[in-house]
Amino acid sequence: MAVGLAITSEGGQYNGRVTLPLLLSCMMAAIGGIIFGYDLGISAGLISSFFASPVTRTFGRKPSILIGGVAFLAGSALGAAALNVYMLIFGRVLLGVGVGLTNQSVPLYISEMALPRHRGAMNIGFQCGVPLGVLSANIINYGTEKIEGNWGWRISLALAALPASILTIGTLLLPETPNSLIQNSNDPQKAKTVLQCIRGTADVQAELDDLIEASSISKM
Repeated sequence: MAVGLAITSEGGQYNGRVTLPLLLSCMMAAIGGIIFGYDLGISAGLISSFFASPVTRTFGRKPSILIGGVAFLAGSALGAAALNVYMLIFGRVLLGVGVGLTNQSVPLYISEMALPRHRGAMNIGFQCGVPLGVLSANIINYGTEKIEGNWGWRISLALAALPASILTIGTLLLPETPNSLIQNSNDPQKAKTVLQCIRGTADVQAELDDLIEASSISKM
């Protein structure tokens, strides 16, 4: 049974409340902020920013987060195991791809899952994750700086795999956003089911109708 704070529908506002499935989905997605911050802490790179938006729009929010998590995980592993500068550079490119995709799709995912009146509050999770990632990276860099045998920077890069693994595995359990289901799958019934789950009420028709209308307008 979903639990949360009840929200009344007044002045055209949608029915629903802050439910446990909604909170868990947004908290899991917000880990994208941590990997963004961690990447900034070890070396900034946003390679995929140029194509992140089309990927998110075409394939959906959940697949975009998943691809970003896998790319970041692969980049971390490749960088930590680098035998030459080319492997290190390619690892950095993959880290940039992961950051670019998650930085684009995670805030959008959270915004589309949350009720309109709570979108700002929910997205704070992503924003808080960024400085947390930066802080973690700098603490790790400080702790590994004096490790001998050329292991310090490898450990720093390898530990980036921890939040990336959590995000990647967690994303497999996340539902796709109702907006994305309507836009990409043209499946209003599945979108309605997701809305009912995350809103904690069966009365979601008004919000569903608005999402369908908005999707139709965006395709004109």
